[in-house]
Amino acid sequence: MTDTSKHLTLFVTGDAPRSRRARANLAAALRRAGGDTATVTEVDLLADPQRALANGIFATPALMLDTGGSEPIVMYGDLSEHGKLDSFLSEWLAPAACGRRPNGVSSP
Repeated sequence: MTDTSKHLTLFVTGDAPRSRRARANLAAALRRAGGDTATVTEVDLLADPQRALANGIFATPALMLDTGGSEPIVMYGDLSEHGKLDSFLSEWLAPAACGRRPNGVSSP
């Protein structure tokens, strides 16, 4: 079950190959973890480039975890590093008390 105080946003650039891979890798990781893709917001920067600026996103694809209180955590790339992605998602799926950053991710 996901922590409702945390929110995942996937920033993509249209239907570019890396964006397609990021979508597929995220969907597979969520299936493995028991999460739901319906709870992830997708932002296409071709349609809404201001969202990247507002969130400090400097490259796509990017997966951002907004914890609701501290700085968001961002994972850049096509999400093909399954170990890092699974660790990142464990922060989202875990109860709210944690606060540590998964390996391989940064704040914007």
